[in-house]
Amino acid sequence: MEPSTILGVLGLATNATWPLFKIRKHILLGQILACIFMMLHFGLLSAETGAVIMLVAGIQAALAIPLEKSNKFKNIYIISILFVPLISWYTWHGLPSIFSSMALMLFCFGNLQVKIVNMRVLLLLCIVSWVGHNILIGSIPGLLSNTLAISTSIYALYNLQASNKSLQPDP
Repeated sequence: MEPSTILGVLGLATNATWPLFKIRKHILLGQILACIFMMLHFGLLSAETGAVIMLVAGIQAALAIPLEKSNKFKNIYIISILFVPLISWYTWHGLPSIFSSMALMLFCFGNLQVKIVNMRVLLLLCIVSWVGHNILIGSIPGLLSNTLAISTSIYALYNLQASNKSLQPDP
């Protein structure tokens, strides 16, 4: 098996797992690990935009961890969003770059959320953007990863909504 495929499979496994975590910090740590694997996978496929965006996404996931405890840290995180158009321009490869840049923007805004339901919805939209990117570059592990991550994200969002409803008093 080729190294890019092995890394893609590891990215697939972590991308299918992190949406199932219930604690925001654990979701972010799972994202960091997934970003490392997928960055290396895309790099070996010469998908520069995807690789650089995964690097920035991993850094942003790490920067998002303290947002719950310190509102002052929010400004530093927001500044990191400015890297999205710069990366897209620097690594431009047409339509795949648009989809991966859109994914990073949704990822940024998703991880900026401290309310878990908002975070999950935006991250789900981020994964859908990655589907477009991975179709265009022909990344089978990426598409499998997206399929599993969408499935586990919908499952986790459904469970979150169901648990929130069960906590509400009956009218």
